[in-house]
Amino acid sequence: MISIIGRGNVATHLFKALKGKVKVGLVNPHKIEELPPESEIIIIAVADNAITQVAEKIPQTEAVVAHTAGSVPLDVLKDRFKHSGVFYPLQTFTKDCEMDYSGLPIFIEASDDFSNSRLKELALLISDNVRKAGSEERKKLHLAAVFACNFTNAMAGIAEEIIRDYGLDFSTLFPLLKQTVGKLERISPKTAQTGPAVRGDSKVMEKHLQMLEQYPELQEIYSIISKYISHAKSL
Repeated sequence: MISIIGRGNVATHLFKALKGKVKVGLVNPHKIEELPPESEIIIIAVADNAITQVAEKIPQTEAVVAHTAGSVPLDVLKDRFKHSGVFYPLQTFTKDCEMDYSGLPIFIEASDDFSNSRLKELALLISDNVRKAGSEERKKLHLAAVFACNFTNAMAGIAEEIIRDYGLDFSTLFPLLKQTVGKLERISPKTAQTGPAVRGDSKVMEKHLQMLEQYPELQEIYSIISKYISHAKSL
C-alpha cells in the first residue's frame, strides 16, 4: 500500500501516475489519523514549510517515509523514522494538465539500502529516468529548475499581459515559445540566444523601454535581463 499525503499538484499527479500499477491512496494532510496502518511507503507531498509539521503527526512506523521537495534535506525525516527518503520528481505539475510520466526525472535519496530499494522500485513504476541525488545536489537542481521553469513561465505571463494590452491573442506567441524550448534540445542556450540585447541594438531596446513607461517594474525587468544577456555573450 502506497499512501500519498497531500492534496496539491504533486500529490495529485503521483497518484495518477501510480494508479492501476500499485495499491495507492491519497491522504488529507489535515487528517493524518486516516493514514492506512498497512502503508508500506508514505510519501509526504505538501508545501516545503509543512513537511516537518506533517511528519511529526505520522505515528512511528516501519514504512518508508519520504518527502518530494527539492530544497528540503533528508534529515528532517531521517531523525524521526527508521526508514526514510526523498522522492523528488523534477517537473512542473498542474492538476488539470495531463502529462507523460515515462521520461520524468525522479531523484532518490534514502537513509538506508532498504529505503533506497523500495523508493527506486516505486519510481521505476512511473518512469525509466530514475537517479540518485543527495540533498546538496538536489538543492542545486531545484535552483536551476526555478530559473528554467518558474522564471520562464513568469516571463511568458508578462508577454501575455503586453500582447493582450495591444488587443492581440496570446496564442500568436505559441509557435515562438515552442521553437524557443525546442532548440534547447539541440544547442546550448547561449548559442540559441537571439534578440536586440545579444545584437547590442540599443535603439530597439530604447524604444521598448519607452513603450513600457507606464509599467516601471517591467522596465526594470527588461533592463536587468537585457544587461545580463549583453554581458553573457562575452563570457
